[in-house]
Amino acid sequence: MKGNHSWLSSLNPACKLFAHLLVMFMLMAISDFRETLAIWLLAVAIGISIGGWRISYLLKRLLPYFGFFVMIFWMMAAFGKGEETIWSWAWFHVTKESVSHGLTISLRMLGFVTYGLLFTSTTDLTSFIMSLIHQCRLSPKWAYGLLAGFRFIPLFQSELSQMKAAHKIRGYKQKNSWKAFARYSLPLFTQGIRKSERIAIAMEARGFTGSRDRTYYQTTKLAGKDFVYFIGLMVVVFGVWMAGFVL
Repeated sequence: MKGNHSWLSSLNPACKLFAHLLVMFMLMAISDFRETLAIWLLAVAIGISIGGWRISYLLKRLLPYFGFFVMIFWMMAAFGKGEETIWSWAWFHVTKESVSHGLTISLRMLGFVTYGLLFTSTTDLTSFIMSLIHQCRLSPKWAYGLLAGFRFIPLFQSELSQMKAAHKIRGYKQKNSWKAFARYSLPLFTQGIRKSERIAIAMEARGFTGSRDRTYYQTTKLAGKDFVYFIGLMVVVFGVWMAGFVL
């Protein structure tokens, strides 16, 4: 998670996350593919207009999921049930109802991915953890533990690449995936324990007790633009939802 310089990245992470989660819950309640498509296109429009996205960035991130989109749509459409048959051959039975249902499920999946990407691509990890402490009242022990855990991920990736390069130089060839997994996972696990102990000792030496009554170098607050984004997004999504009942 790394924020950019867009307007969306300046919003409070907790408020932004809550807004996107509400949209995802509303997507689960929608059973019409046209409404689902409109809400997904809304996420794309938000990302391009105020999220700092480029078309190339969007295609690069969403292109792997279009394969799942096609597979989910085909499985739901070809093996679904319905009364109005569009095409039938062998064990394939495509109906109007199954096509609509397949589009709804696949577009819902794309909606989840896009709104999740909209949050992660415009949110700084440290600001997100601080917002969980200040706005969501999360315990500092859990918050700083999560922050340290997220910071370990790139370190593990770097160490794994170094171990693979060292084994390759020594002539090790991967023949069994389970043996390779054990060969790499055990050193990473032991190094992770050592680093976690060092971090715990360093935090205790600096007086960290996990108490809420402490000072913070960085604080997050709710501003007017956070409420504008939250209310505006809810109004648009709820309007699309209600338009489905009217039409």
